Amino acid sequence: MPALPSVLLAVQARFDEKSQRKGLAYPWWGGFVSKTAQVGIALAAVGQRDALTPPSVLVLAVALVALPHVVQASTERWVPWWATSLSVGSGVAWIMAVDYDGRVDLAPAVLAVLVAEVVATDGLRRGTVVAAVSVTATLALDVLAGSSQAGEIVLGLFMGAMLRWQMRALLAERAARRGERERAALAERQRIAREIHDLVAHSMSVTLLQVTGARRALLDDDTAEASAALADAERVGREAMSDIRRTVGLLADGAAPTHALPTAADIPTLLATVRAAGLTIRSTVSGDLDTVPVGVGLGVYRVVQEALTNVVKHAPGASATFMISATSSDVTVLVTNPNPRPAADDGLGHGITGMRERTEQMEGSLEAHQVDDDWVVALSVPLGASREPAWRRRLMCGLHGSRS
Repeated sequence: MPALPSVLLAVQARFDEKSQRKGLAYPWWGGFVSKTAQVGIALAAVGQRDALTPPSVLVLAVALVALPHVVQASTERWVPWWATSLSVGSGVAWIMAVDYDGRVDLAPAVLAVLVAEVVATDGLRRGTVVAAVSVTATLALDVLAGSSQAGEIVLGLFMGAMLRWQMRALLAERAARRGERERAALAERQRIAREIHDLVAHSMSVTLLQVTGARRALLDDDTAEASAALADAERVGREAMSDIRRTVGLLADGAAPTHALPTAADIPTLLATVRAAGLTIRSTVSGDLDTVPVGVGLGVYRVVQEALTNVVKHAPGASATFMISATSSDVTVLVTNPNPRPAADDGLGHGITGMRERTEQMEGSLEAHQVDDDWVVALSVPLGASREPAWRRRLMCGLHGSRS
C-alpha cells in the first residue's frame, strides 16, 4: 500500500513537469482521469462483446489504447498527439470491428475523451483533425446506429475547447497577478529608495554644515564651538544611521516599524535641526500640524526635508523663508531662498523629481521654479472631503478641456 501514493506522486510530478514545459495550466489529475477513462471505457467496450471472460485476442485492443498513456506517465518525453491518436484510434477501431448487438456501444466514448484531451493539450486545430477522422472512421465501420453516438465525439471537441479556454484564462490571470506583484515590489523598492535618499541627503548636508562650522571655529581657535559643532554632526549622523538601518530592516524582513515615522508635527524639529547646522530660516507655522493625517504628514515632511536640503546643497550661506499652513481642507507649504542653483536631477528619480512623485502620491500639486532672484518651492495637498479622487480630477480636466 505505501507504494501506491509514491507512484501517484511520481505520476503527478511527471504530468506537472510536462505541462509546464508546454506552457499549459493542465491539471495533473485532468490528464490522469482522461487516460484512465480511455482505458476503462475500452475495457468496458470489450466486455460488451463478451471478450473478457474468457479473455480473447480482442483484449490486445485495450493494450493499444493504454500504450501511449503508459509511456506518457512513465517517461520524460511528451508523446506526440498524432502518435497517441493513432494508437488509441487503432485500438478503438479493432474493438468496433467486432459486432455488437446492444443499443449503446461504449467504444466511441473512448474517442470522445481522446478528442477532448487533444484539444485541451495540443490545440483546437489538431483536435478537430482527430475528431473528423474519428467520426469518419466510426461511420465507415457502420457501427453507429444513427448520429447520436457521433455526437459524443463532437461533444468531446467542445469540452476540450472549453477546458483549453479555461486554461488560457487561468494563465492570463496568473500573469496579471505576477505583474501586479512585480509592480508592487517595484513601487515599494522605489519608496524605500526615496526614504533612504532623503535621509542620507539631509543628514549629509546638515553634517557638512556642522563640519564647516567646526573648521572655521578651529581657525579662530574657538575649540568650544568646534566641539559643539562636531557633537551635533555626530548626533545627526547617528540618527541618520539609525533611520537607515530601520528602513532597510523593513525592506529585509517586513517587520512592523518599532519607531514612529515623522509627520507634519515633526516639521518644527526639522527646522531646529537645520538651524543648528547654521542655516538661517525665517519660519511661520499656521494651524495645528497634529491634525494632518499621518500618511499625508509623512509626505509633507519629506518634501520639506528635501526642499531644505536643496537650499543647503545649492545655496550655501543663504537664508531661507519657510511657511506652512494646515487647515481642515488642505496643507500648504512655501519655501523660498535667494540666489539658488536648482536641484539637479541625477537620473535616479530624486531631487525635484522625487518631490513631485511624493506630491502625486498625495494627490497634491507642487511648483518648483525661479521667481526673480529667488528659488520657490510651493506645495499644496488637499485634505478631507477636498481630496477628490484622481480619476475624477482627470475627468473634469478633460471635460473643461473639451469645452475650451
